[in-house]
Amino acid sequence: MSPTQTAQLMDGTSLAKRIVDEAAAKAAEISRHTGTSPCLATVLVGEDPASATYVRMKRARCAKAGIQSRHVALPATTTTAELIGRFQVQ
Repeated sequence: MSPTQTAQLMDGTSLAKRIVDEAAAKAAEISRHTGTSPCLATVLVGEDPASATYVRMKRARCAKAGIQSRHVALPATTTTAELIGRFQVQ
């Protein structure tokens, strides 16, 4: 910031709402043009509380934006090979 600039307080709530509204408009446009709705897939391996909260927040934002979400919860004992095998396209 240069000496002549002043800091500006950012309203995070309004900014977040605007971003979600813009994403909703874009999702609706994609759905109209393609006949397919955008979708976010989340995979949670184990039960880490912070990760579970993060995933829950992402899914809630998707709902607000009219974006589908799919969630897969796997046990903490899931190996990398099992994880990759579960989602590998054949």
